[in-house]
Amino acid sequence: MIKKINKYMIATKAIHKLGDISSDEPDLCYVSEEHEDYYIGSWVTGFGFIRVKFPKETTRELTKEEVEYYNKQRIQIGSGPILSLKVD
Repeated sequence: MIKKINKYMIATKAIHKLGDISSDEPDLCYVSEEHEDYYIGSWVTGFGFIRVKFPKETTRELTKEEVEYYNKQRIQIGSGPILSLKVD
C-alpha cells in the first residue's frame, strides 16, 4: 500500500530507473511516498533525479541536531534565488 508523506530524511542508498545513485555519506533526501520496503523521493541536492527509491533499511529520520543544522542552511541552484530549508 502506498502512503503519501512529505518529509525530509537521511539516506545513503538510492536507486533510480537509470541505476544506482547512492551517496557514500549520509545525505538529505525529500520523500513523498512510503511503500512497504522503500520510500520514493529525491536527493535535496544533486542532479535532480525524481522518483528515486530509498530503501527503508538505509533511510532514517533526522536527529534533533540535524534538524537544527539543516534549518540554518541556504540553497541556491544556478543563478536562482537563495532558498531557506525548513526540514521539521
